[in-house]
Amino acid sequence: MEFDIIVLSKNFNLKKSLILFFLCCNVFFINETAAQTKVEFNDKSSLVKSINDKYQSGNWEGGKVINDEALTKYPKDSDLRMLLGKYYVNGKNYDKARFELNKAIEYNNANVDAKQLLVGVETETKRYSSAICYVNELLEVNPYWKGLWRKKIDLYRLQGNNIEANRLLKRISQIFPNDKKIEKDIAYETSQNALKKSKEGKIDEAIKLNSELVNDDAGNSENYVSLIDNYIKAGDYNQALVTANRGLNKFPGSGLIVQKKISLLEQQKKYDELLPFIQSQIKKGNNQSLRKQYSYFLLEAARYSKEKDPATLYGKILDSSPGNNEAFNYVFNQTMGAQQYDQALYLLNKYRKVRGNSKNSSLNELRIYRRMDDEVMVAKLSKQLFAQYPNDEDIKEQYVSVILQEAKTKMDRGTYLEAIPLWKEIIANGKEDMYSVGQMGLFNAYYNSDQFIDALNVLNEIISNDPRNVSLFLKRSDLYFKQKRYDIALESYEKIFAIAESSKKNYYLTGYGDLMGKIIKDLIGQYKYPEALVYVEKWIAQDPENKDALMYAINFSSKTNDLTSMEKFAKLANQVYPNDVVFKVKLAEAMQKTNQDFSPYWLSLKQEIEINPYNDELSKAFVGVSTTYGEQLVKNRKLDEALVVYNEAIIHDQKNKELKYLKGVVFEKIKQNDSAYYYQSFYEPSLLEVKDFKQHLYTLSQKSSKNEIGIYHLRARYGDDYRITSVSTIEYTRKGINNIYVGRINYAGRDTGRGLQAQAEWSRVFSDDFSGKVDFAVSDRFFPKINANLSIYKNIFKSYQLEAGIGYRKLYTSEKLSNFVLGVTKELENFRLNARYNQFLLDGKLLYNLSAQGRYFMEGPKNYLFVTGSIGSSPDVELIDNQFYNSFSAVNTMVGTGFGHIISKNVSAGILGTWYNFNSGTNLVNPKFRNLYNLYFQLNVSF
Repeated sequence: MEFDIIVLSKNFNLKKSLILFFLCCNVFFINETAAQTKVEFNDKSSLVKSINDKYQSGNWEGGKVINDEALTKYPKDSDLRMLLGKYYVNGKNYDKARFELNKAIEYNNANVDAKQLLVGVETETKRYSSAICYVNELLEVNPYWKGLWRKKIDLYRLQGNNIEANRLLKRISQIFPNDKKIEKDIAYETSQNALKKSKEGKIDEAIKLNSELVNDDAGNSENYVSLIDNYIKAGDYNQALVTANRGLNKFPGSGLIVQKKISLLEQQKKYDELLPFIQSQIKKGNNQSLRKQYSYFLLEAARYSKEKDPATLYGKILDSSPGNNEAFNYVFNQTMGAQQYDQALYLLNKYRKVRGNSKNSSLNELRIYRRMDDEVMVAKLSKQLFAQYPNDEDIKEQYVSVILQEAKTKMDRGTYLEAIPLWKEIIANGKEDMYSVGQMGLFNAYYNSDQFIDALNVLNEIISNDPRNVSLFLKRSDLYFKQKRYDIALESYEKIFAIAESSKKNYYLTGYGDLMGKIIKDLIGQYKYPEALVYVEKWIAQDPENKDALMYAINFSSKTNDLTSMEKFAKLANQVYPNDVVFKVKLAEAMQKTNQDFSPYWLSLKQEIEINPYNDELSKAFVGVSTTYGEQLVKNRKLDEALVVYNEAIIHDQKNKELKYLKGVVFEKIKQNDSAYYYQSFYEPSLLEVKDFKQHLYTLSQKSSKNEIGIYHLRARYGDDYRITSVSTIEYTRKGINNIYVGRINYAGRDTGRGLQAQAEWSRVFSDDFSGKVDFAVSDRFFPKINANLSIYKNIFKSYQLEAGIGYRKLYTSEKLSNFVLGVTKELENFRLNARYNQFLLDGKLLYNLSAQGRYFMEGPKNYLFVTGSIGSSPDVELIDNQFYNSFSAVNTMVGTGFGHIISKNVSAGILGTWYNFNSGTNLVNPKFRNLYNLYFQLNVSF
C-alpha cells in the first residue's frame, strides 16, 4: 500500500520552531551539563518529535512506548492520537488505526495528517466512499492540492464509478489548465470512449468525441485519422475531407492523413484538387508510390473532364460584376459544395459590399459556419437572427436547436440550474416535437437538482399529454420515492400493471420488487420493522411468488415477534418453493419459536439433511430444531425419544457442546449417571455458573460411583442435663443398575454400657414409576432388638411420589411397636417437600406422628438446606430407633434444620440439628416437659 507523504500540521511546525529557538538560547548551558543531566521530554512537541524520529528510523515499537506514555499526560492530544494511528497503519492494524485517527480528528478537526492517513486506511480496506469523504475534507482546506484530486479520481475508478471519475477529470483540467498529464489522461479516456462508441455503431457520438480530441489534443495525428474514419463511416465525406485538411495543416508530413485525403478526393471525383495535391506532396520529397498514384489519377481526371463545369463561366461573371445575384448564387453554392468555406465566406463578404446586408446573406453566413462546425459563431448568428426575425419559423427552429445544444452541454456538465431557463426557452419557442423534448429536459434538470416538487409538476403535465406511457409512471414513482412518500410511490407504480402489456407484467413486477427493496432497505436502516412488514405484505399481494418478498416477510415477522405471521409466510414459501432448503429452514425456525409439535418438521428436516448433508444452513436449522424438540420431549418425559433426537443432531454437529450437555441431562434423568457425567462435562459454564456446575458434576460423579462408605455421628443431650449421649454409625453401600444394597452398624455408648445394632437394607427400582425398599436390623442393647420395615414408592403426576409402608419393632424394653406409614413427596425446580404420617400400635394403644421436611437444593441434590418438624402422641421413627426416650401417649414436638455440602468429587458432608420437646410424665393435667437437643454429623465417601 502506498500512502501520500504526511506533512505535520502548521501547529506542530510552530511548536517545532519555538523549540529550536529555546534550544539555541540555552545551547551553552546544555553543553556544560550534558554529561551530568538526563534529557527528559517535558514538552508535548518534543514528545511528538521524538516519536516521529523513532518511526522514521524504523523503531516503531520504541516510538509507540513513548506515544503511550505521552497519551497518559495528553489523552486528548490530536497529534499524539494521529501518531498512534500512524503506528497501527504501519502494522496494518487498520481497525485500531481508524479508531485512533478518528479520535485525532475529533480532538482537532483540522488535523490534515490524520485525514491523509485515514484516506490510506479506507482505501486499503476498500471503503472507498469513506476515503472520498476524507479527500473532500482535505480539498476544502486546500482545493488546489493536485495529488488529492488525482487520488479522488483513482478512488472513483476503484469504486467502479468511471462516469464520475471522468467528470472529475474534466473538472480538474479547468482548475489546472496547463497540466500536461491531466490533459493526457483526458485525451486517453476520450479516445477509448470514442473507440467504444465506434465499435458499438454509435458513429455520431464517436464523431463528437473525436472532435473533442482534435480540439483538446491537437498534437496527436491519430485523433484526426480516427475522426476522418468515423466521418467516412457516417457517409459524411465532405466533413472527412475538411478534417483531413485540418490534419495536414497540423501534421503536413503525415503519410496516413495524405492517403486519407487522396482517397476522399478520389471518391468525390475532385481531380482538380487531387492532382495538385499529389504534386505538392511529391515536391516535399514523399515516397515513390505517390508518383505512381499521380499517373493513375491523371488518367482518371482526363476521363472525367469530358464534362464541362459552368462554374468557370459564372466565376468570370462574378469577378466582373460582384453584385450579380444569379452568378453569386451559383458560384457560392458550388463553393459550398466543394467545402471551400473560407472562399465562400470571402465571396459572401464581397457580395455584401455591393448589395448590403440582408436576411438571406445572414442565413448564408450561418450556413457557412454550420458547415465549418464553428459552434460559437453558429450560436451567435442564430441568436442575432432570432432577435431580428422572431416569427421566421426556420430561424426559430435554428435558434431552438442552438439553445437545445447549450442545454444539453450544461446538463452534461452537471450545471442543472443553468440549464433550467434554457429548457423553458425551448418549451416556449419549439415546435411540437421540441416541446416534448423541452419538457423532458426541464424535468431532468429539476430532478437532478433535487427540486422534486417542480419536477413532479412538470412530469404530471407530461403524463396528462401521454397517459399510457409506462416510463413516465416509473419516473413519477421514483420521484415520490425520493421524497420518501412510499405509499404514493407504490400507488403510482401499481398503475403500470393496468396499462402495460400483459407480456411485460413479469418485467414490471421485477421493477416493482426493486422499488420495494429500496423502500425496505431504507426502513431497515431506521429499524422500522413493523412498517417494513406492512410493505412486504403489499409486495406479496402483487407478487406472491417473489422469493425476496417471502424471505423479508418471514424475517420481519420474526423480528417483530409476530410468530403467527412468521409461520404463515414460512408455510406459504414452502408451498410455492417446496424444494427450497432455505425456506424449509425458516419454517423449522417458525415451528421452533411457536413451540408446536416438532415431530413432523423434525422428520422432514431429517430427510432433507440426509439428501443434503453438507448444507451448512440446513445443518444449523436441524440442530436448532433438534435442540428445542429434544427439550420438549424431555419435558414430556419421553426420554428415550429425546436421546434419539440428540444423537441425530450430534451427527451433524459433533462439536456442539450444548447438545452433548442436553444429552447428559437426559442420561441423568434416566439414572445413567456415568454417561450423564461424561456428556455434561462438555458444558462450558459462565463465570457465574462455574461453582454450581462444578458441584453438580461432583454430584453426578458420586451418583455414578458403585460404592459408598458413610460415617455418621449423633450427639444428644437433655436441656436439664449436661451429659452427652451419642450414636455412631458406619455403613457400606453397593449400587447396581436397579438395586442398592446397604450394610450398616450402629454403636451407642451410655452410662450403663454399650449397644450394637446390625442392619441390612435393600432398595430396588422396578420401573420408572415404581420402586421399593426393605430393611432389617437386630440389636443387643439400647436399640430395638428387632427392627423391620417395608416401603413402596409410586410416582404420579410427573412431580409427585407416594409412599406406603409398614414396620415392626421389638423395643429393648420388650414392648412391641408396629407402624403403618403414608407419605407424599413433591418435587419442584429447586425444592423437595415431604410429608409423612405414621400410625403406631404399641401394646394395643394407637399412637400417631405427623412429620414434614423441606429441602432447598442450591448446587445439586447434595448441596442443600434442610428444615423439618413433627408433632404427635409418639416420637418420630428416627428417635424411636435410637431409643433416646420413650414418651408415648403424650405430646411430642420436634423442629430441626441443617445443610449438606459436596466437598470434592468423592466426598460430601452434612450437619443436622433438632430440638425435641415432650411430656416426660404421665400426668396430662400438670405435664412436665423436657427438651432434647441433637446434632447429627454425616460424612460420605464414594468410589
